Amino acid sequence: MNENVLAKLKVLAESAKYDVSCSSSGTVRRNQSGTLGNTVGGWGICHSFAEDGRCISLLKIMLTNYCIYDCAYCINRRSNDIPRATLSVSELVDLTIEFYRRNYIEGLFLSSGVLETPDHTMELLYQTLYRLRRVHRFNGYIHVKAIPGADPELIERVGFLADRMSVNLELPTADGLARLAPGKTRDKILRPMRQIQTGIARQLEQEGVWRAEGPGFRRKSAEKFRFRETGDMELVVKR
Repeated sequence: MNENVLAKLKVLAESAKYDVSCSSSGTVRRNQSGTLGNTVGGWGICHSFAEDGRCISLLKIMLTNYCIYDCAYCINRRSNDIPRATLSVSELVDLTIEFYRRNYIEGLFLSSGVLETPDHTMELLYQTLYRLRRVHRFNGYIHVKAIPGADPELIERVGFLADRMSVNLELPTADGLARLAPGKTRDKILRPMRQIQTGIARQLEQEGVWRAEGPGFRRKSAEKFRFRETGDMELVVKR
């Protein structure tokens, strides 16, 4: 593995581990004579659970930990003195494919700090997922974080390529948000959450799961949406 990319992996995996949407773990085991393979300290590897209960390994990484925001609660805030790195789209794609071919992972958990603007960052996430899905025909699991404030069209494009899309909910009160995360607004956070919810509902309607009634949607069965403590939105199916 390229040493420059490996150095970036260490920095960005460290920054990504504070997102509690999946649990991080790591094992250090060096290659020995007569054995095959080794682990590299578990950099970027986390475990999550598929809907059938299987534990799956994901590459949990950030595109960049540079950020224009200075949110008091975030390890990657602009004013924090930490190592910084940014993976290019090609580096991130190659890293994912290499880890997958080595059987380290079954999928990708991708988030990012806001680099330059929300739209610019969301465009880079889109390019990454597009190359994985369309160029490399990657069929593994992908969970991606939407960037608050990004253009709705970009969010929609990414949503068509991801298995799961979520937004962190950092919204105790409007006053609290202003103190903790200057530069963010209620609308920037809630708008992509509403967009993801509506997009899922429309897709389910097309698949015959929901039916439209006026401005809203009524369930044909016992599915519903809920927000997890992490702020992720997920579809819950009652059996």
